[in-house]
Amino acid sequence: MIELRSVFLIFGHRGSPRRVRENTVASFEEALRAGADGFETDLRLLSDNTAVLFHDDEVSEQITETLTASELVADPLDLLAPFAGRCAMILEVKRRGWEGVLLDHISKWPDIVVASFDHTLIAELSRRNAGFPLGLTLGGRMVDVAAYAKRVGATWFFPNWRYVDRELVESLHSEGIKVVPWTPNRRAEWDALRNAGCDGVITDLPAEAVQWRAEAATL
Repeated sequence: MIELRSVFLIFGHRGSPRRVRENTVASFEEALRAGADGFETDLRLLSDNTAVLFHDDEVSEQITETLTASELVADPLDLLAPFAGRCAMILEVKRRGWEGVLLDHISKWPDIVVASFDHTLIAELSRRNAGFPLGLTLGGRMVDVAAYAKRVGATWFFPNWRYVDRELVESLHSEGIKVVPWTPNRRAEWDALRNAGCDGVITDLPAEAVQWRAEAATL
């Protein structure tokens, strides 16, 4: 289980994408070198059951999941293994349909959260009693989101930072759900989210966020 500390958590969005190509081991290492608590990355399953780190829905007008490993140059899932136990990893799954592969590959990894915009996938993993925390990713607003997240089986919530306020955070915290918004990239945004009670952020600028956190701790 990822243990929340008193410190505000900082996750690199696909690593440290402003410094090193996103969704690569080098990018993840750069985020950790800067002092981030972990990183978020995108996972997809190809038609030959190869799990890859890849963000885009399509490649040359073909749906990514219809391709094979030989047709797509991307990092395989097993490259994540060296990070297990070293840091926290938020693994965003792009499409449902490979819950079994996830459970086979990563169910024993420490300090991971599996999240998705596809909430039916999260509900199915919860139904199968996945051995890792689950999170909901959301791009907009939702009514009664805390009750919904609890019903689906999520214990983490990853909203677009623009839709986060103290009322939302408090409602989720009341159900034991951690709140970590994605891609705020300015100090004023980090300030506002910390003041709203968020547990951390996922940012494109993990090194800068770590410096901001250190400076804030001295005030």
